[in-house]
Amino acid sequence: MPFLRRSVIMLSLLLSFSLAGKAQTAPAGPLLKPKEVTENYKKYLYRRYAGNEQATEVIRLFAKHQTGGALWVGTGAVVTGFIASQTGSKSDGTGGTTTVTVTPLGWGLVLGLFGGVGISKLARFSNEKLYLAFVEYDKNQAFPVAIQEKLL
Repeated sequence: MPFLRRSVIMLSLLLSFSLAGKAQTAPAGPLLKPKEVTENYKKYLYRRYAGNEQATEVIRLFAKHQTGGALWVGTGAVVTGFIASQTGSKSDGTGGTTTVTVTPLGWGLVLGLFGGVGISKLARFSNEKLYLAFVEYDKNQAFPVAIQEKLL
């Protein structure tokens, strides 16, 4: 009989420890807006929702898309600078000249592609939108459907 009692107690202790590790406590205090935080907003959210895997995935999703948007804009600036440096007339050593021009349509395509994709990503995944997603999460314990679909 003592063996059975000891086994039951040990099993209940082990289960309580494993469940306690998975328990998610509600963050203390109201969620701050991005402008109210002096540090990086995503670091603030990582600390606030430490141990919450779904919240961490959403923060990573937004960070990834923000980085992607910045890369698109930066690459567009480099490509635009390179194209601009190649335009104009240049003479070669044999007395001939080469003229490179870019039409307004060409500039529109380059700027529209890189700028459009980059700015779109930066706007859709801004820290303000991240804040709104976490406001929804704090209210309903679920992220908006559009964000949940992106996590799949």
